[in-house]
Amino acid sequence: MKVFRFLKDKWFYISLIIMVLVVVGVFELTFAGLSRFTRHGTEFSVPDMVGMNYEEATEVYKDEFTFILLDSIYVKGFPDGAVYQQNPLPGAKVKKGRNIYIIRTSIAPEVVKMPNLRNLSLRQAMVSLNIAGLKVDKLEYIDYFARNAVIEQMLNGEVIEPKEDVIKGSAITLIVGLGNGDKTTNLPDLVGANISVAKEMINKASLNIGNEIFIDYGDDEHLFVSRMDPYYSPDVTVPLGSTVNVWYRSDEDYDLDWYNQEKARRDSMVEAWRLKRYSTDTIKYLIDSFNYILRNRSFSYDSLKRIKDKHMSYRNSTGDIIEMDYPEYNIFDTEDVDYNIDTSYFYDE
Repeated sequence: MKVFRFLKDKWFYISLIIMVLVVVGVFELTFAGLSRFTRHGTEFSVPDMVGMNYEEATEVYKDEFTFILLDSIYVKGFPDGAVYQQNPLPGAKVKKGRNIYIIRTSIAPEVVKMPNLRNLSLRQAMVSLNIAGLKVDKLEYIDYFARNAVIEQMLNGEVIEPKEDVIKGSAITLIVGLGNGDKTTNLPDLVGANISVAKEMINKASLNIGNEIFIDYGDDEHLFVSRMDPYYSPDVTVPLGSTVNVWYRSDEDYDLDWYNQEKARRDSMVEAWRLKRYSTDTIKYLIDSFNYILRNRSFSYDSLKRIKDKHMSYRNSTGDIIEMDYPEYNIFDTEDVDYNIDTSYFYDE
């Protein structure tokens, strides 16, 4: 048929071959260009630049990455002008030229405006300080008719006026009124509280932080109060502005849950004995016995230490042994401790 006569023409096949070669060539050039443009198969491991001077880091790695500075913040104790955070994180596999987003520390500390705390209540003043990025250093109580009313605000021993520039994170001393009535306050139960929460609880109770003893070390989020002096009791009051000494343990080394279980058991037993109308002395012995154990146990995660640590007893002033009932652990010898002992002994390491 005439329609298919071109199939016998050799120039048709030559043209077809040329067209195929052109199409293949175009595809090859396109993919080669894309591969070169996207750097397919070429990856770099992101280095750890945290702590490096930002200018130095950008100079060293300028050929591998593109740096984008997101923010500059003041971080106490961190080198000025250093890389504080990076994204992608160290070790990530990226292509050459990838954007690296950086947050660095500022050269100068961040400055905030001092709020006006005068005539505010102590709690209102603490909220205002927190909003401004400041904190309470200590409370100084003086004679004044309004209890817990802020009379003056001071920084480094000098009066600081409202709207003055102050470094963010600074600790402000508050001069507070004693009031005309009762000049005492109840102790907060700090044991089990995180370090930052405990300091806030102390100030809210119109008290000051005293000595801080770190039995364990670590990040603040893992540090909790394991002891306090004076020891907490719901009926104990102390003068306004008194100091409270605290001991910190890390929940990575100290079984805080076990401690809280023992404390809850003490409270439930005391309540049960009160309902049964046991004598005041008997209930006091129960409370003192539990309190002694709570102060002196190590509350270790170690199973062997736990068993031995659970068996504790001491002798009261009349010679009677006050001992917790753990009969399954009686294979261990017990040590009788004089009940009339200086309470500072309980806090000695």
